[in-house]
Amino acid sequence: MSNITLQTRLYSNFAIIAVVYLTSALMSWMYGVDITIGNYLWLPMGAKVLAFLLFGVWALPGVLIGSLMSGMFLYDFWSGNTFYGPLGTLVGVFAPMAAIMIMKHFHLSSFFDDAKINFRHVLFLIILSSVINTLTKLFLYIDKVKGVDGKSVDALQFIQSYLTGDILGGIVFVFIVLKVLLPVVIKFGLNKAP
Repeated sequence: MSNITLQTRLYSNFAIIAVVYLTSALMSWMYGVDITIGNYLWLPMGAKVLAFLLFGVWALPGVLIGSLMSGMFLYDFWSGNTFYGPLGTLVGVFAPMAAIMIMKHFHLSSFFDDAKINFRHVLFLIILSSVINTLTKLFLYIDKVKGVDGKSVDALQFIQSYLTGDILGGIVFVFIVLKVLLPVVIKFGLNKAP
């Protein structure tokens, strides 16, 4: 049994909710809202991947709540797509978990070697999560959203924008957190409890 308490997991999930929501807020402010075209830098994918990497399946409530809050409050209940918007959100939540399970099955999941992060495996995790997310959302949205908001999904543009945004956003977020923020936290001793 793990020595991590329920209170620690609860605090971790509150932090995950905040990070997922704030990265989504930043993206909605920068790019606007259009379910048929993805953003070319989708930072929430990186937040979700890193949450599952660091906290495992215990990150699921935080990622799920943060993603659902984003859809409800930032994207006006998914811009009228009250059925397919939440389904797309669930796909985005479960894509990193599915990618981790696939990588574990093929023995590609050594994300941490000797307390150092293995960026090759993390990069592959981001790419695999992005592919799963993009293709699943494409099949989910392809003919469904036309009747709701009058827009149709162009498959090539959809794949290009969603895949590019998820991969770039995932890489940028993980890089910023692990290579910029983490060394600053360690240097100033902010990682030690008072």
